[in-house]
Amino acid sequence: MKTLLYAFLGFFTVSCISISGSISGLTDDYGSLKDQLKNRIIPATDFAKTDTLHIYKVNANQLKTELNKYPKAMVYVFTNGCKSNYCLPMSAYQDFSEQNNYKLFLVMNGFGMVNETLKQRSEIFTEPLFAIDGNHYGSKIRTNYTTKFENELRGFEQKGKSKYEGNLFFFENGKLVKTTHDLP
Repeated sequence: MKTLLYAFLGFFTVSCISISGSISGLTDDYGSLKDQLKNRIIPATDFAKTDTLHIYKVNANQLKTELNKYPKAMVYVFTNGCKSNYCLPMSAYQDFSEQNNYKLFLVMNGFGMVNETLKQRSEIFTEPLFAIDGNHYGSKIRTNYTTKFENELRGFEQKGKSKYEGNLFFFENGKLVKTTHDLP
């Protein structure tokens, strides 16, 4: 029985390891990016000067300061290449935000499969892309820094695990009013 268990664990581990030798999705996957993509990832310093060429690393406090500038804002925290029913094309979130007068902030929780998101770029999908700055939270482990980011975004003092309410955050005048799994 132990042999079967070890064989299963070995197969599972090997199947999660990418060609570069790292486990994809466990960390922010920044190290597995080619230099060309790494050069496009920069710290968010001025939200008014964002473009569609770069990906801006951000923490929740920076984002909350920016959210205060809008009567209605929506933050979508997502995983690149997500295949869940809750993951829609980026243009769906942009369309919803435009139709309902929300300022949209698209925030990646890591860089693995970032090309899947970048492929969606077009004249239709024009919003800048942000990514959680794991360094700000003192962690490269995706679940750790994502939990801290989302807790901070919701105004929770706790830094540990909290009840998952969704990855779409709706704000009015900088105040969180609703968190959901999918678009209303």
